[in-house]
Amino acid sequence: MSDDPTRTLEWDSGRAELQRLGAMLGPVWFSADGHPDFAPLQVAPWHAEPGAAALPGILRRLRGDWPCVPFGRTDRPAGLGDDWLARDPGDAWGHGYASNHAWDWLETDDPHALALAIEPPGPVRRMTRVVEVEPYTRALRMTLVIEAREPCTLPIALHPTLRLDLGSVRLALPAHEGGVVYPVPAEPGVSLLAPDARFERLDQVPLAAGGTQDLTRYPLAIDTEELLQLREVDGPVALHYVDAGWTLLLDWDHRVLPDLMLWVSHRGRAYPPWNGRHLALGVEPVRGVFDLGRIAVPPSDHPLADRRGLMLHPDEPFILRHRLSAHPA
Repeated sequence: MSDDPTRTLEWDSGRAELQRLGAMLGPVWFSADGHPDFAPLQVAPWHAEPGAAALPGILRRLRGDWPCVPFGRTDRPAGLGDDWLARDPGDAWGHGYASNHAWDWLETDDPHALALAIEPPGPVRRMTRVVEVEPYTRALRMTLVIEAREPCTLPIALHPTLRLDLGSVRLALPAHEGGVVYPVPAEPGVSLLAPDARFERLDQVPLAAGGTQDLTRYPLAIDTEELLQLREVDGPVALHYVDAGWTLLLDWDHRVLPDLMLWVSHRGRAYPPWNGRHLALGVEPVRGVFDLGRIAVPPSDHPLADRRGLMLHPDEPFILRHRLSAHPA
């Protein structure tokens, strides 16, 4: 049926679910002889609970991997300095209209592919998302086609969100130009990193109280919510699920999305629907300024001051690709 809330891809090495709401991918299971099945994508624990239907669209069935066009929040966080000049986000949909609404299925002739499209209001006329299996591999390819209604520059991100409840996990990064912490506490009264701190190594990120925090090894010994961005990340990112015996690789077009935003959601949100139980790591390729590019312009001396977004034009659809692959240890 054309209104199926979810559809499933099955192949010799796995199974994947794609939903209409937000075009979110997840869960995904990878399999290999002699290894337990591996399901690395996060699925929000409240998705089937009473009351979930009343949540905002992006939270209702939050899971896995999805595109954010335009990327970012639409409210100004408390404490953001006046040197961050205000911008009008254009609407109230956090991470964009398409992250909060149901897409329409497109029929394909490929049994190893699923496709969805949405026509949001605003400067983007249409988006098409295709998720396809690489046969005889443990890999999924995602393609996003963005067609603009008018010339515009928008912050853009992909939003893979990965589980941290499968035992020991080690995040391995390729070469990059260092990073910067969110300019205010990501979760007031909870976040522990030093706001706006600059750092060179992800295993030595400054804490507000002094010292550093290693953000390459999970689970952490602390509960927190953190946002930070790494510049010029060159190459695939690997998450080694040490206890599970698998590695997940994320790769994308680094020329288009040069940076990587990390969302460390480590049981830091105690209010509903999170209720202190959300344990996940967002590993988000981005062209923008954190999730702030829709509502603020950073000061000219900020390390992300040049991250204004992606230029789109109605005469030329833009194509963005990324890939998830699983490898048994």
